[in-house]
Amino acid sequence: MTTKDYVYLGLILLTALAFYCNGFYAGVYRCKRMYDTLLDDSEGDEVTGQISSGIGKSLAKEDKLLSVSDSLRPSKPLLQDREVRGNFGNN
Repeated sequence: MTTKDYVYLGLILLTALAFYCNGFYAGVYRCKRMYDTLLDDSEGDEVTGQISSGIGKSLAKEDKLLSVSDSLRPSKPLLQDREVRGNFGNN
């Protein structure tokens, strides 16, 4: 392998690491928002010593609303009264 190959391999590994870290951070941040909202809902009117962001609360509530609205919709089959036509040859 030449120096050029090592440079490209290094760039591929750095890109993979960047995407992995980005996804990991997004998952941690999403879980943090969800659990912060659940804790705030369970505490009710009690005052805690921590200040949570209003943006995180609103996004978490929107996630809850979206998940509830998706589950209330009736499920439909993907192909309704359609025939799949094609020439598949000898099977």
